[in-house]
Amino acid sequence: MLTDDQIDQLRSEKELLQLEVEDLNMVIARREQELDQLRIRAREANAMQSKLDINLLEFEQMQLQMGKNNQRATGDSIMINELENELLEMLRLQNANAARVKENDSLKASLMDTNRELDEASKWYKQLKDLKTELTLTKSSLEIANMELENLKEELSETRELNELLLKKNKP
Repeated sequence: MLTDDQIDQLRSEKELLQLEVEDLNMVIARREQELDQLRIRAREANAMQSKLDINLLEFEQMQLQMGKNNQRATGDSIMINELENELLEMLRLQNANAARVKENDSLKASLMDTNRELDEASKWYKQLKDLKTELTLTKSSLEIANMELENLKEELSETRELNELLLKKNKP
């Protein structure tokens, strides 16, 4: 049979467990938001990588074209200047895309860390759920024991009353 202190302690532990569940749910929600943001960034990085690949192909084509144009008209400096400007812009884009690729790698590492943290939080949540189930079973057992105790008290009271009646009847 549990004492009042033990019952109070179980109630306190239950409240603490409920708070921990709420905290874990908030952490999981934040991690899911972070994962969504990381996925969006990964898609953007992949799109930028595709653009970079296209720009590189265009750059190679422009280099070939520049070579042909130089062979055809070495004096056409306007076209060469335009192509050089485009090339510089492509190089700038390539550098920007390379930085995004690095950022994407960093985001992937961060995503893996977040996934590990979510796995750990999931394990904690399962343990918390198991403890909550155990606490519920203990509470149920306590309620049954209290009901049995009340029944025994009633039976004892009835037995005492019967004994008193019998004693009164047996007295001359």
